[in-house]
Amino acid sequence: MSDTISSGQFSLAGVSAAAVTAFREGRLASSEQEFEKAIQYFTEALAFDRIPAHFRARVFEYRGLCFWLLGEFRAAEKDYRESLTTSNNIDQMARARVRLGELADFRGEYEAAAELYQQALQEGNATENLLVIGRARRGLGILDRRQGNTERALSQLTQALAIFRQGGETREQGRVLTSLGRTRQARGEYQQALLAHREAYVILESVNDRWRVAQAVNDIGECHQALYDVEKAYEYHQRALQLATNAGARLLIPEIKRNLGVDLVESGQYEQGLVYLQAALKGTREHGNREHEALTLYHLARAYLHHGADSLAVQLVLALTHVAELLNADRYRALAAFVHGELLYHQGRKADALNELNLAMLAAQTAVDRGILWKLHAAMSHVTDNEQIAAVHLNIAAEFIRQTAEPLQDERLRQTFLNAPPVMAVLQAANVNPSFF
Repeated sequence: MSDTISSGQFSLAGVSAAAVTAFREGRLASSEQEFEKAIQYFTEALAFDRIPAHFRARVFEYRGLCFWLLGEFRAAEKDYRESLTTSNNIDQMARARVRLGELADFRGEYEAAAELYQQALQEGNATENLLVIGRARRGLGILDRRQGNTERALSQLTQALAIFRQGGETREQGRVLTSLGRTRQARGEYQQALLAHREAYVILESVNDRWRVAQAVNDIGECHQALYDVEKAYEYHQRALQLATNAGARLLIPEIKRNLGVDLVESGQYEQGLVYLQAALKGTREHGNREHEALTLYHLARAYLHHGADSLAVQLVLALTHVAELLNADRYRALAAFVHGELLYHQGRKADALNELNLAMLAAQTAVDRGILWKLHAAMSHVTDNEQIAAVHLNIAAEFIRQTAEPLQDERLRQTFLNAPPVMAVLQAANVNPSFF
């Protein structure tokens, strides 16, 4: 008997019929996203005596993934490490390394994740294991995106997508398309992001991956949010929360609640938005996800700042700066410095605000998307006392707005963005007619 996995055969030779039955039931339960039931079956399979090391290692990997998807990270890490050390099969060791890399990435331990992915990639190339190669490249691409190197991220992810298409790995294609969409989103390329997210949604729905379908719906909503299409964004995020709750996708819920909070604050429902943002912050901290903690702190700080709660904004800016340093990523340093600069300007400390916004600008050059860059340049135009420099910043902001709007194929979405008050304020100040876009 064998369990065909991408570029290799997983042999069940030498495994007792009872252990194989438990294993198969675990795989079935996992595919149906009944992860707690799957864990019970995998635990039953591991309880049999004299099962081969390669089988034990694979079961540990699969059980670890179930723990991971349930948000039980210590149990997941323990199983992944057991998988890594139980068998000396290079393919299996590489698979376990990729899983450990995903765990390290989620925790914001980017250097550790990169080392794991690189070693897995070397092992995958040595054995020509397409599944490992594709997963390792996807992991490295995500790390590149997080650290601001979006060009390299696109290269890694495009290679991963080609590998999974070659190997016929449908679910993995959906995962890579999600990562590609998020990378396009991180560049402010919302049209391409939407196309990738929608393709991911179709693929993941076709394999009934309810967990990641919720993720795709959330990401589509996030693109609409970035374009000030807040009503539509809220619809997507409400649906994503319902899907994630029904699927038991606990890891996704803080991220979706953050987006719902931003939608509500943007639509003027400040108090309701704060409830979601505070719940999101609590959830990300419980899961130990520093990236989403940083993003939530950024949005929560801005919500407090724009509604006159300066003392609360100060606390969150300090917390954001600390998390940005822990992540050691320019994207989050830029976000922290940006909101800090806004806070200082709001307090009437223009010189200090200008210094902080300059720091944000330095960190933002390669690490931040157009959606942040045009806002940062607009803020710089307000803070500087030099009219010529202010005009330069306004023109740059208007150009980033043009680059954002022109590719949008949905005319309603494009007009919603161009007519949003913050966008209109920049275009009017720069004497730019949006009808020329």
